Amino acid sequence: MFFENQSVQKLSQLGKDFYEQFLSLIVYSNLWVAGGIASLVFFVQTALNLSIDWHPAVFLFAAALIPYNLDRIVDSYVQKSLDSKEQYFVRKPGSLLLVSAAILTFVFLLYSAPSSVQRVSWGGLLPLSYGVPLFPFQQQGNLNWYRPKDIPGIKAWIVCGVITYALIAVPLAYAGVSFNYFTALVTFFLLIFVGTNSHLFDIRDIDSDREKGVRTLPLIIGIRGTRIFWTGLNLILLLLAGWTWTQQIWILSPVVVIPCILLNLIAIWTVTPQTPRNIYNLVLDGYLFLPGLLTLILGLMTSNL
Repeated sequence: MFFENQSVQKLSQLGKDFYEQFLSLIVYSNLWVAGGIASLVFFVQTALNLSIDWHPAVFLFAAALIPYNLDRIVDSYVQKSLDSKEQYFVRKPGSLLLVSAAILTFVFLLYSAPSSVQRVSWGGLLPLSYGVPLFPFQQQGNLNWYRPKDIPGIKAWIVCGVITYALIAVPLAYAGVSFNYFTALVTFFLLIFVGTNSHLFDIRDIDSDREKGVRTLPLIIGIRGTRIFWTGLNLILLLLAGWTWTQQIWILSPVVVIPCILLNLIAIWTVTPQTPRNIYNLVLDGYLFLPGLLTLILGLMTSNL
C-alpha cells in the first residue's frame, strides 16, 4: 500500500509538472492559440475544395504569433495580466526571441510567396498595431495615448475580423482562386465561430477592461446581453447552414457545423469572469482545433467507405 501511494503521488506530480510546462511553453507563448488558428486552414482548404498546401498554415501560424505576443508584452506594462505566471513569462527574454523568430519566419514566407499573397497580407498591419498606443487624446490637460482596441466595442471584432480575413484570403491567394458564393458561406461560419470565441475572452477580462477603460461588448450591453447577442448569431448560422443542406449545398458539413455551434452555445452560457483563466486559455483556445479535427475525421470516414 505504501509503494502504491508513492506511485500515485509520483504520477500526480508528473502530471502537475507536465501541466505547468505545457502552460509555460505552449499556452503562455501563444503557440496553442496560433496552432488552433493555423489548423483552420485545413478546414478552409477542404471546404472550398482547394489543394492541401502547408504554406498558408505555417504562414498564418507565424503571423498569429506576432500580434498575440506583442499585445501581451505591451499589456504586461499597460494592462497587467491577473495571472502572475503569465505576466512573468511575457516579460522574459524568451518572449522577445519567440516574436523575433515568428517575424523572421513570416518575412521569409512573405518574400517567397506569390504576389497575390503579398497583396492580401497588407491586412495584417492592423493586428500588429492592435495593442500599441497610437492615438493621442487630450483630456483635462493630460495627453493620453489610445490603442486601436480601446475604441468602444471593437476590441474582439478586430481579432475575429482579421483572423477570418486571413483564413480566407491567404489560402485563396496561394491557390489562385477568387472569392465566390461558396467562399462567403465559409467566411460567415468562421466569423461567427471565431467571433464567439474572441468575445468570450472579453467576459473573462471584463474587470481589467473596465479598470483600463476599454469598452468591450460585455461592458456596453452586459454579460447577459453578450450571451443573447452571440446565441442569436450562432442560431442564424445554424439556420443558414440548414438551408444550404436543403438545397444540397454541402460546403458547410453538418458533421463540422453542428458540434461547433453546440460547443459555442455551451461556452456562451457557462463561462463567467470567475471561470479559471486556464479554462479560457486551454479549452476555449483549444476548441479552435475542432473544425479541422472534425474535417479530418470526416475525410477518413469517407475514404474508408
